[in-house]
This record gives sequence, structure tokens and C-alpha cells, in this order.
Amino acid sequence: MKKIVDLHCDTISSLQKSGQSLFENSCHFDIKRARKAGIGLQFFALFAMPQGMNASLRQILKQVEKYHNELEQYRDYLQSVYTYEDIVTADSAGKMACIMHLEGADALGNDNEILNLLYRMGLRSLGLTWNNRNLLADGVGEEPGAGGISNKGKEIIYLMDKLGILLDLSHSSVKTYYDGFSFYSKPVLVSHANARSLCNHRRNLDDSQLKALADNGGVIGVNQVPEFIKEDGKPELNDLLDHIAYISDLIGVEHVALGSDFDGSDIILMQGVEEYSKWPELLAVRGFTATEVAMILGKNALRVIKAVL
Repeated sequence: MKKIVDLHCDTISSLQKSGQSLFENSCHFDIKRARKAGIGLQFFALFAMPQGMNASLRQILKQVEKYHNELEQYRDYLQSVYTYEDIVTADSAGKMACIMHLEGADALGNDNEILNLLYRMGLRSLGLTWNNRNLLADGVGEEPGAGGISNKGKEIIYLMDKLGILLDLSHSSVKTYYDGFSFYSKPVLVSHANARSLCNHRRNLDDSQLKALADNGGVIGVNQVPEFIKEDGKPELNDLLDHIAYISDLIGVEHVALGSDFDGSDIILMQGVEEYSKWPELLAVRGFTATEVAMILGKNALRVIKAVL
């Protein structure tokens, strides 16, 4: 697949609230613009603000319904991914592959059965925590001195490993982050974050965390939320490319991917998904070879996805 892979957008959560369509809308992402920009695979996050497991679960289930409804309605353009083969099939049919992701596992409570059920519904990627602590793990919002992954969290990770669900360590506390590598046997994602050395935001990864990611064979999707790129919150595109260059120099270009965070913040660096069409040229101008550009835009992410799915 020569198309672009993006590891994180919150568009489904946004559309479920607004009632707009995935085909064309006023969000950062829609099918019409994504097709033109060359998106081959998009991760769609389901997200509910922490509010107790039952309320979270109800909200997540409504988003699952919205996701399936949109995929059914626009099946000429979209394909849901259950196995890696589905990505290959979607590509040959000229469709965009879609992966359902759960951002923060509050909705699971401490029930393995809920994870099994969401897996049946198409869930193939999961981040244990958002910024807060839940029954499975501590998030970055609990720092300094946050804990890591609980016994229940460990059990859930083993189940993810067995089922073939990608582990996303975005939003994790430092201890949760390192625990994740110990308990999960496959390469991981950090779907939307940048380099702490260039922008001291709590959600970005420091050099040691980036090196641990490389040792694991995982990938980091660079995030387009302004505060994650530059501390004054007023970055330009070159500032984001600096993060890509920095991470590539530190741990190797094979660990860099894209994780826009479309619709996860009111403002992101690009106007919307349509601007991805400029990226092959932007990366080439920054000195990346054609092979490296292909890796950043999709191949690195696909390697990790294939290892798990």
C-alpha cells in the first residue's frame, strides 16, 4: 500500500455528538477530503470523558454504533479492518481501511467480557488510559509519582495480546509506559505524541522513552496539536518536521509514523486531512529519501499493525 496511514483521529466521537456525516462535514476529517489526500488507513478513536464505567460504556457504545452506521452507509469507500488481510483487500479495491480504537479503557471497568465483546464489534486498538487513573493503569495526568499498570490492567493486556489488539501507550504515566513493554509481547504504538526534548509537554516522550520504543520495534505517530509541537502553542509546519527529524536521528526513521489527532483538539497544525497531499514533498524537501518518506507515511505503521493483526 503506497497510501498514507494515520494512527489517530477523534472524528467519530465528534460526529456522534453533532450528527454530521463522515462523508462530508465541517470537521478536520471526512471521506471526501481523505480520499483526495491519499489516506489508505485511518484509526478512528472512540472516547468518553472519565465519568464512571457505566456512563463511559454507554457513550462508547453509541460511538460504536455511529462508526458501524457510517461504514455501512459508505461501504463503497470504506472497509472495516478485522485482520491484516482486510487492509490488503481494501487497498486493492481502492477503499480506505478503518481501524476502531478505544482511547482510555474506563468503559471496560474490570470486565474482560466487555473487551471480548468490543473485539467482536471490531475493536483492534486500545489505549489503557487517557490522562487520568482508571482500574487498569495510571495516566500522565497523575504525575509526578504516578503508578503503573494494575493487576487487572496486566490481565487485560494479556487478553489483548491473545486476541490481537494493538496496544497504544499514548497518555500513559511514565511507569505505565514502561510496564506496557514488559507485559505485551508485540510491538506497540504511541499513536499521537512528539519529542519532549523539542517541546516540554507532559504528553510527549523523552529520549529514554523513545529509545525504549525503538527497542520494542514500535512506532510513534507525530501529533499535530500545537501545544505538543512548540511550547508557545504557535508552531509552523517546519516545527513538526523538526520532531520527525529529531526522532529519526535519535532512534531511526523506521519508528516514525503519523498520528494527526484530527478533531481531538479545536486547532491542529493543518487545516484538515486534505493537507496530507503535500506531505510527500514536504518530507522530501527536509532531506528524507523516497524510501524514508514511504516509511513515515505508512510502511512503519503497517509493519506494527501486521505484527499484531
